[in-house]
Amino acid sequence: VMNNITLIAIALFIVFWLYSVISILNSEFEDSKAKVFWLIGVFFVPFLAFFYLFMKKNLLKEQLQ
Repeated sequence: VMNNITLIAIALFIVFWLYSVISILNSEFEDSKAKVFWLIGVFFVPFLAFFYLFMKKNLLKEQLQ
């Protein structure tokens, strides 16, 4: 039986993973091949979502405000 802390950790990981997938789908990348790579990578290797968070700033086109 899983305790509450384990369930919270799993729920947070799932939310973070979903955020990464949605962010990849909605963002405009500098290189279209990078978008495909990150989408496939994060989908099949969920722990890549952590790396995406740190690499996101370098991968995406700059947004003009």
